[in-house]
Amino acid sequence: NEFNLHSTLDEGKTVILDLFATWCGPCWSYAESGVLEDLQAAYPDDVVVVAVEADPSTPASEIYNSDLGDWTSVIDYIMADDPSANGDIANDYALSYYPTIYKICPDRMVTEVGQLSSVNAFYSEIGSCSSATYSKDARMLSYNGDDTYCDGNLSASVTIQNYSVGATLSACDILTKSNGNTINTTSWSGSLDTYETATVDLGTITGITNGANISFEINYSGDMDESNNDISPSISGSEESSVYVRLNLLLDNYPTETSWQLFNSSGVVVESTDVVGQAYGQAGDYSADQANTLITEEWVLSNGCYKFQVYDAYGDGLAASQWSGTDGSVELLDYANNITFWTDNTGADWEIQVGGFNAGALASLEDVAVGEMSIYPNPSNDNVNIYINSNSTNDVTVEIYNNLGKVIYSELSTLSNGSNNTIIDVSNFTPGLYYVNAIINGENNIKPLNIIK
Repeated sequence: NEFNLHSTLDEGKTVILDLFATWCGPCWSYAESGVLEDLQAAYPDDVVVVAVEADPSTPASEIYNSDLGDWTSVIDYIMADDPSANGDIANDYALSYYPTIYKICPDRMVTEVGQLSSVNAFYSEIGSCSSATYSKDARMLSYNGDDTYCDGNLSASVTIQNYSVGATLSACDILTKSNGNTINTTSWSGSLDTYETATVDLGTITGITNGANISFEINYSGDMDESNNDISPSISGSEESSVYVRLNLLLDNYPTETSWQLFNSSGVVVESTDVVGQAYGQAGDYSADQANTLITEEWVLSNGCYKFQVYDAYGDGLAASQWSGTDGSVELLDYANNITFWTDNTGADWEIQVGGFNAGALASLEDVAVGEMSIYPNPSNDNVNIYINSNSTNDVTVEIYNNLGKVIYSELSTLSNGSNNTIIDVSNFTPGLYYVNAIINGENNIKPLNIIK
């Protein structure tokens, strides 16, 4: 038997796609609930439910005889096995766990809806689908370019869709706007039937002012619905830094999930973990025994624009406190000027975080006075790192005072030329406000330190 997705969508029906595996216990339990079966029975003119066994490592025969039982006994709607050795369906639909349940609307938009608990919940999702209603309508669908711009330049592309009924989209213009003013116009021509899409490369957009709001608009002659012509993605300007950049990565309780890359303006990786973007459960550079460890990397970069990306395999970022762990954090620091110019320590869930910066836009290490000091993390509850930059060899005394002015820690050491790091155990300190003083050549450099528990 053949099931054709586009033919079904062209009938105005929504498809619910259930990607499962024969060995998946939660998949079996959800199938036993009968929600999707009841949905199909209740609304046969509005929806078609399709289940696909999407694990390429399991043969089709396991549908009838898996360790969990006969899947045909719990699924009474369209069911198929993906026979491809590489898991084509799983790859096409970016499958990362079982079961994954998608809503595919007649206009070809795909949304993950998950294991909804009732027929009404699914029907509400189906009701939110839209379809083409005008004879001439072009739709701005998505932004696909860079997340940051640097030196006023942005590499950009967008996806457009023909939302016309029975008409071909053959030409339009894409306007790039900065704070509402058009700064670039890109003409597109081609041939798109109803619901077909095209990705339009806008090239490098120039002349963007710092802090500007960037938006994109499709300009189609005779367009009968302008409500879907605009998109305003979240695009930020790059921060300024010297060429001396430090990565401070405080791992959470799941360090094997974390990886990162640093790209130059040509998209070339200049620094990276060995393993990047690993799948959940795959080992990364950082091992389990490095939980809650501070990882420090220092780079001397060439002048130019850079993009830093940090990845989390599970998709919860460094927010381990929601699992009764300790949150991590990540920051990029201009250690020549003691400036943290990008950070994520919000405790929020994420799979990818992106930061952009312009190395060389600020003064370099040679312009920084001897003894510039930074403290990380601050607040702290266990170990604190004292970073001191020096452009020569000097003796330094690091002292910590309590809020009564009493010295409770003192250590004499010798600074080398460049960046120096001293790790101090403060786990036995009483919570409160302290002061760190780095004494170099008789001069004090005092910064506050907060101890928390």
